[in-house]
Amino acid sequence: MDLESLDRGAARTAGLLRVQLAQMTAASQLLGQTATDAKSREQLAALNQSICRMLRVVGRMELTYRLGADTPRMEPAMVNLAKLVRELGEEMSALLAGAGVELTVRCPERMSAFVDAGLIRQLVLELVSNGARAGKRVAVTLTKRGDEASLTVEDDGPGVSPEKLEALFSGGGADVPDWRKSGNGVAIARRIAALHGGRLMADAAPGRGLRMAVTIPLGLDRAGNRLESPPAEWDDGGFSKALVGLSDLLPAGMFAPEAEK
Repeated sequence: MDLESLDRGAARTAGLLRVQLAQMTAASQLLGQTATDAKSREQLAALNQSICRMLRVVGRMELTYRLGADTPRMEPAMVNLAKLVRELGEEMSALLAGAGVELTVRCPERMSAFVDAGLIRQLVLELVSNGARAGKRVAVTLTKRGDEASLTVEDDGPGVSPEKLEALFSGGGADVPDWRKSGNGVAIARRIAALHGGRLMADAAPGRGLRMAVTIPLGLDRAGNRLESPPAEWDDGGFSKALVGLSDLLPAGMFAPEAEK
């Protein structure tokens, strides 16, 4: 079976899982209205955490299908990239504080770029999530260099050797594109950067943390990867994209009914 057929099958499976997850989310929300004792709310928090983690897996299945098409599904538009990064950073910072991770974000007031906003958010989420797994401090910096946007994500983790750094990008297996590998968020971010005409680089050494640097042209060729009708967007049942994207890092208590939004 070829990769295209596998991708279509994965997309259909993701759609079926979405239906089941929507039913689970609705049931959880109803239970949250009547659960008043601490034990019930603790159990609901664990359930919500599991739902978010499943939504994250399903989202990656859908993303693989979207990025794997002969003409990748993109919807670029002129957006304030600085505002996008700043607002997402503020949301992630509040969430990661609950996991004992300090996230700082530095960016200008405004920086216009012709990008797919949803994919750029996914790229930032993947890199920040990767950094938060490695260390307790993560710094995101957005600057303008000529006609390119430069985004760096640095952590204070243990760093990696040159050999492991190569594996982080490749995922192993020469016959399968690296961004298809399950759980390889760095490779997914690299694919998204490439679709925007940019690149992703890394700098690391044992004991020195990891620094990921993304450069993206501010004016993507409008005749390039463009989709006239927008790609399908699924509702994550009221859970924020950041909460879903970081769900494997956060403590269960952050998914209690009063903390969902």
